[in-house]
Amino acid sequence: MTPQVRWELSERQRLRKEQEQEQARREGKRSLYVLGGVALAAGLIWVATVASPDDEYASVPAAAETATRYRPATSSAGATAGAPVPVPPAAAAGSAHSRTVSRTSLTPWPFTVESGLLRCRPGQQVTFEAGGVEYGVNGLAQSKYPKPLPIWADDPNLGYGLKVDISAVIEAGRALC
Repeated sequence: MTPQVRWELSERQRLRKEQEQEQARREGKRSLYVLGGVALAAGLIWVATVASPDDEYASVPAAAETATRYRPATSSAGATAGAPVPVPPAAAAGSAHSRTVSRTSLTPWPFTVESGLLRCRPGQQVTFEAGGVEYGVNGLAQSKYPKPLPIWADDPNLGYGLKVDISAVIEAGRALC
């Protein structure tokens, strides 16, 4: 073999090796992204389902709360996520993390009911109780409580079934946290 041919072969081998290393590096990054996504999802699920017993936002005793607050999304009895969550009597108004709000206290008023109990649950979950049912107002709370669709008013100015802006209620609820 001539020196030129040897050089070309060694150059091809070097290029092939660099390409293999680049491919391995890309696959390694891809696996890290996938692994990171799985870890993030697992962490979010853990945070959504676990709370510490010394939870400073708890408005009811831990023993009374456990039965309704941390139940699984579905049970053997056939209950589903979004079903009304019973509110223990100890969770009535008067907690530092809850207050009664009405049509006159918040503008715009997004509900069809005149008033209700606004709460901030642990993890900044804003809920609104009306008619004995506690609804999840923000996205964090809607993973556990039903959406307020039955009592959420349609916006007459927008039409097409679009709802009244609920951000004032969310902000008032977050202020209770």
